[in-house]
Amino acid sequence: MSSGDEGQASRLLSRLLPERRVYLRTGQRTRYFALGPVSQLAIATALLATVGWTGFATHSFVSRALDVKGAESRLSAMKEAYEARIGAMEDRQLALEAELNRANERRDAATARLSEKQQRLVRVTHELNEVETEAAALRFEVDTLNRARREAEERLERLGGELIALRLGVADAQASRNGLAASLGSVSGAIDRVIVERDFAIARRETLNDRVAELESEVSSYEDRQERLLAQLEGATQFGLSGLEKMFRRANVDLDRILGELSRDYSGSGGPFLPLDEANAPDGEADRRVASLMHDLEQVNLMRFAAERLPFAMPVKGGRYTSNFGPRRDPLRRRMSMHAGIDIAGPRGTPVHATADGVVTYAGRQRGYGIVVKIRHAFGFETVYAHLDRARVTLGQRVERGDLIADMGNTGRSTGTHLHYEVRIDAEPVNPMKFIEAARDVL
Repeated sequence: MSSGDEGQASRLLSRLLPERRVYLRTGQRTRYFALGPVSQLAIATALLATVGWTGFATHSFVSRALDVKGAESRLSAMKEAYEARIGAMEDRQLALEAELNRANERRDAATARLSEKQQRLVRVTHELNEVETEAAALRFEVDTLNRARREAEERLERLGGELIALRLGVADAQASRNGLAASLGSVSGAIDRVIVERDFAIARRETLNDRVAELESEVSSYEDRQERLLAQLEGATQFGLSGLEKMFRRANVDLDRILGELSRDYSGSGGPFLPLDEANAPDGEADRRVASLMHDLEQVNLMRFAAERLPFAMPVKGGRYTSNFGPRRDPLRRRMSMHAGIDIAGPRGTPVHATADGVVTYAGRQRGYGIVVKIRHAFGFETVYAHLDRARVTLGQRVERGDLIADMGNTGRSTGTHLHYEVRIDAEPVNPMKFIEAARDVL
């Protein structure tokens, strides 16, 4: 900028902001100081800056206050929604616990009914064996009486032939009329004896016929009773068979493989070979039904034998389900992860029980699981009990279903006292709830 321009700007500033004097009086003295255009411009600039800053700060404070109020309202709404969700989950938990209690009651009732039917099945089996023994004895007696009746009929026929021969002899004697009076008397006596024997044989045949009819009636009665017993046995067997098959099917267990292994291990048989008489060979519908019934009974026994060795039971009594099997949001990292079991919450020290017979393969601390117990069962099954407060079994110990194995705790990677329960088949985790729910109405 040139000197001429600077002088023009100074004159313009002097016209806009002429020099002003500020007087200050103190007692009898009066003082003043002069404010030039530059000083007035500086003071005006400072005042404008102060007013602008005050407005900006006020606007920021009001905006922030409004944002805080909106955040508080959103937080209050989220809190109410969360509390409502917790209330709904608690109601659902109470409903699930009530349903579990009812299911346990149904399971106990079903167990009692099944035990009663098995006892009845054993009694009916014994009665059936007794009936078969009595029927065999009656058949033997009927055969003996039939043989005696046939012998009496044959004897009667022989006596009839003799009577005819004697009558012919009498006729010849009467025709000849030559000194046969003595022989006629003896022939008449023989005829009388033959007639008496014939009458006795006829009476004996009628008695035997009546006895045969009575025995045939008894055999028919025993056969009817045998039919009723067979029907009862078949019904009870089918009831147990269908219930066990449904339980294994709901648990998604390869039943054919398990029964095949059991058949190889627990179906040994042998003995010397004795040829069977064709007359005593099993034949007819009844024999086929008995054979089918024995096969079904064997299947029921194998299934119950398998069920006792698989984890069809609850590891704790009571408790509350807090996490299911499958994908879930990790409780610590808050990211999606795979949950290989189920979580059941309860008070610290709640007893933990084995869900099937087996051998303890691990009892100690493990990363992530805390104190953990692992049990190996039959057919490649394994159960895992984690986050325990205390293990009550040792490595290699054999346990049975229902045995106390640990106390519930909060060890390892855990947010609270609970039991982490897993079921594995050939080292692959499966949903434990399938086994728990499958056994509710059967065992």
